[in-house]
Amino acid sequence: MKLFRSRKKKETSESKRRRVLFVSHEATRTGAPKIILNILKHFHAQCDIQCETLLHSGGFLASEFEQNGIVDCMNLPREPGEELTKRVAKFVGREKGNVPVMAVCNSMESRFVAEELANHGVPLISLVHELPSSYTHQDYTTVFDASHRIVFPVHAVREATEAFTDVPYGKGLVLSQGLLNPKFGTSITREESHQRIRQELGLPENAFIVLGCGTLDLRKGIDHYVNVARTAVSQNQSSTPIHFVWVGEGPRWTHSPYHYVQLDLKNSPARGHVHFIGEREDVEPYFMGSDAFLLTSRVDPFPCVIHEAMASSLPVITFSDSGGAAEAVGNGSGFVVPYGDYNHAGNVIRMLAGQPEIASGMREKSIERVHTRYRFDDYADKLIDVCESILGYEIRHQGMPATAMPPAPAATYPAAMPPTTTYAPAMPPATMPPASAPSDPANSVGTYPSTIPMHTRPPVPSYGHDQQRAA
Repeated sequence: MKLFRSRKKKETSESKRRRVLFVSHEATRTGAPKIILNILKHFHAQCDIQCETLLHSGGFLASEFEQNGIVDCMNLPREPGEELTKRVAKFVGREKGNVPVMAVCNSMESRFVAEELANHGVPLISLVHELPSSYTHQDYTTVFDASHRIVFPVHAVREATEAFTDVPYGKGLVLSQGLLNPKFGTSITREESHQRIRQELGLPENAFIVLGCGTLDLRKGIDHYVNVARTAVSQNQSSTPIHFVWVGEGPRWTHSPYHYVQLDLKNSPARGHVHFIGEREDVEPYFMGSDAFLLTSRVDPFPCVIHEAMASSLPVITFSDSGGAAEAVGNGSGFVVPYGDYNHAGNVIRMLAGQPEIASGMREKSIERVHTRYRFDDYADKLIDVCESILGYEIRHQGMPATAMPPAPAATYPAAMPPTTTYAPAMPPATMPPASAPSDPANSVGTYPSTIPMHTRPPVPSYGHDQQRAA
């Protein structure tokens, strides 16, 4: 990819527009790149700025980034070094007398670019999607020192980070990204998808499909997924066959996680009931044609597939203590089972397969929740608010209203997330009540600090509270 698009001399006035940078570690069709791409598109449409993107490496979505502004795909390792320093400096200084006024850095994986941008005095917002299990204290120090604001996607990620290291006072806030495509779940009917997917995979018409989605690796828990399948299928005594369909690709070579889960399936009753169908450009029919969504990740801060499952009105089953999904499925729109408990997860799946009326009652709650609480435009609007609060001036096009959000009520959050509901192992699935997800603190999504020593900067709009949850 060329470093910069060519500019004609008659565009001189455009070159002096305020420059805002968007940083991504890659441009693959995975969650984090899709999030920053959607943010870029929203800023490009709503703001009077010149959007520019820095990519560590490329991917399928690189052309979409380029449609929304200048792109530099560096194709460099994600590590500090002289070459990275030179490339960032060249990008920052490519317009004489017009340095970037702001940068939005996506993911901990962009931390070294963030550090270089901070060295050039560019104000930064860092989106920290990750849980701290994969990073060091120094990694967080790099991000925190470079950033004016640190945005966490859910309280679970923020609290895990605070338990691991100190988050600088006044910098951290919680904003939950939303459904990437607000029309997801509307372009194809459930009936059409139901028939299409079963015909494609050669499954019985009455098959109950449990969908999984993601890379074929241990982080996404494909071994957990298979073990839940083995448990559910082996204990299923109803006339409804249960099948597990995983959309997504990854290593399939010898000694990969995929290799070993296939060995587990070889002599299991679930053989022939678990289908790894690879990557699909359009995943919507698979969500719409399924009957439940199973998230078995070991570490997954706030996966986008949860929103897509909810938009497809699927009951969601997720492990506790593995990320922020439990926060998303509150209000009766999903089940939270103890981490790694295959029997409990299998019991829930058999209950849903045997008692469809339970799932039908949850479908409305799922779709209503995702379209009211997890709207991506609301999330991106709040990020613009944060940018404007740091800059001290508006960047929206004239006539574009700022986010109209009422202040959150006084913080009345419990000291910790309530324990997830578990099921008695001996409880028969036919009488098992639905699991209750963690509580749903009012207005907890999109919480901004209420009191910040901002020095000369104007205050951040107060959508909530940046304090420890108090009893």
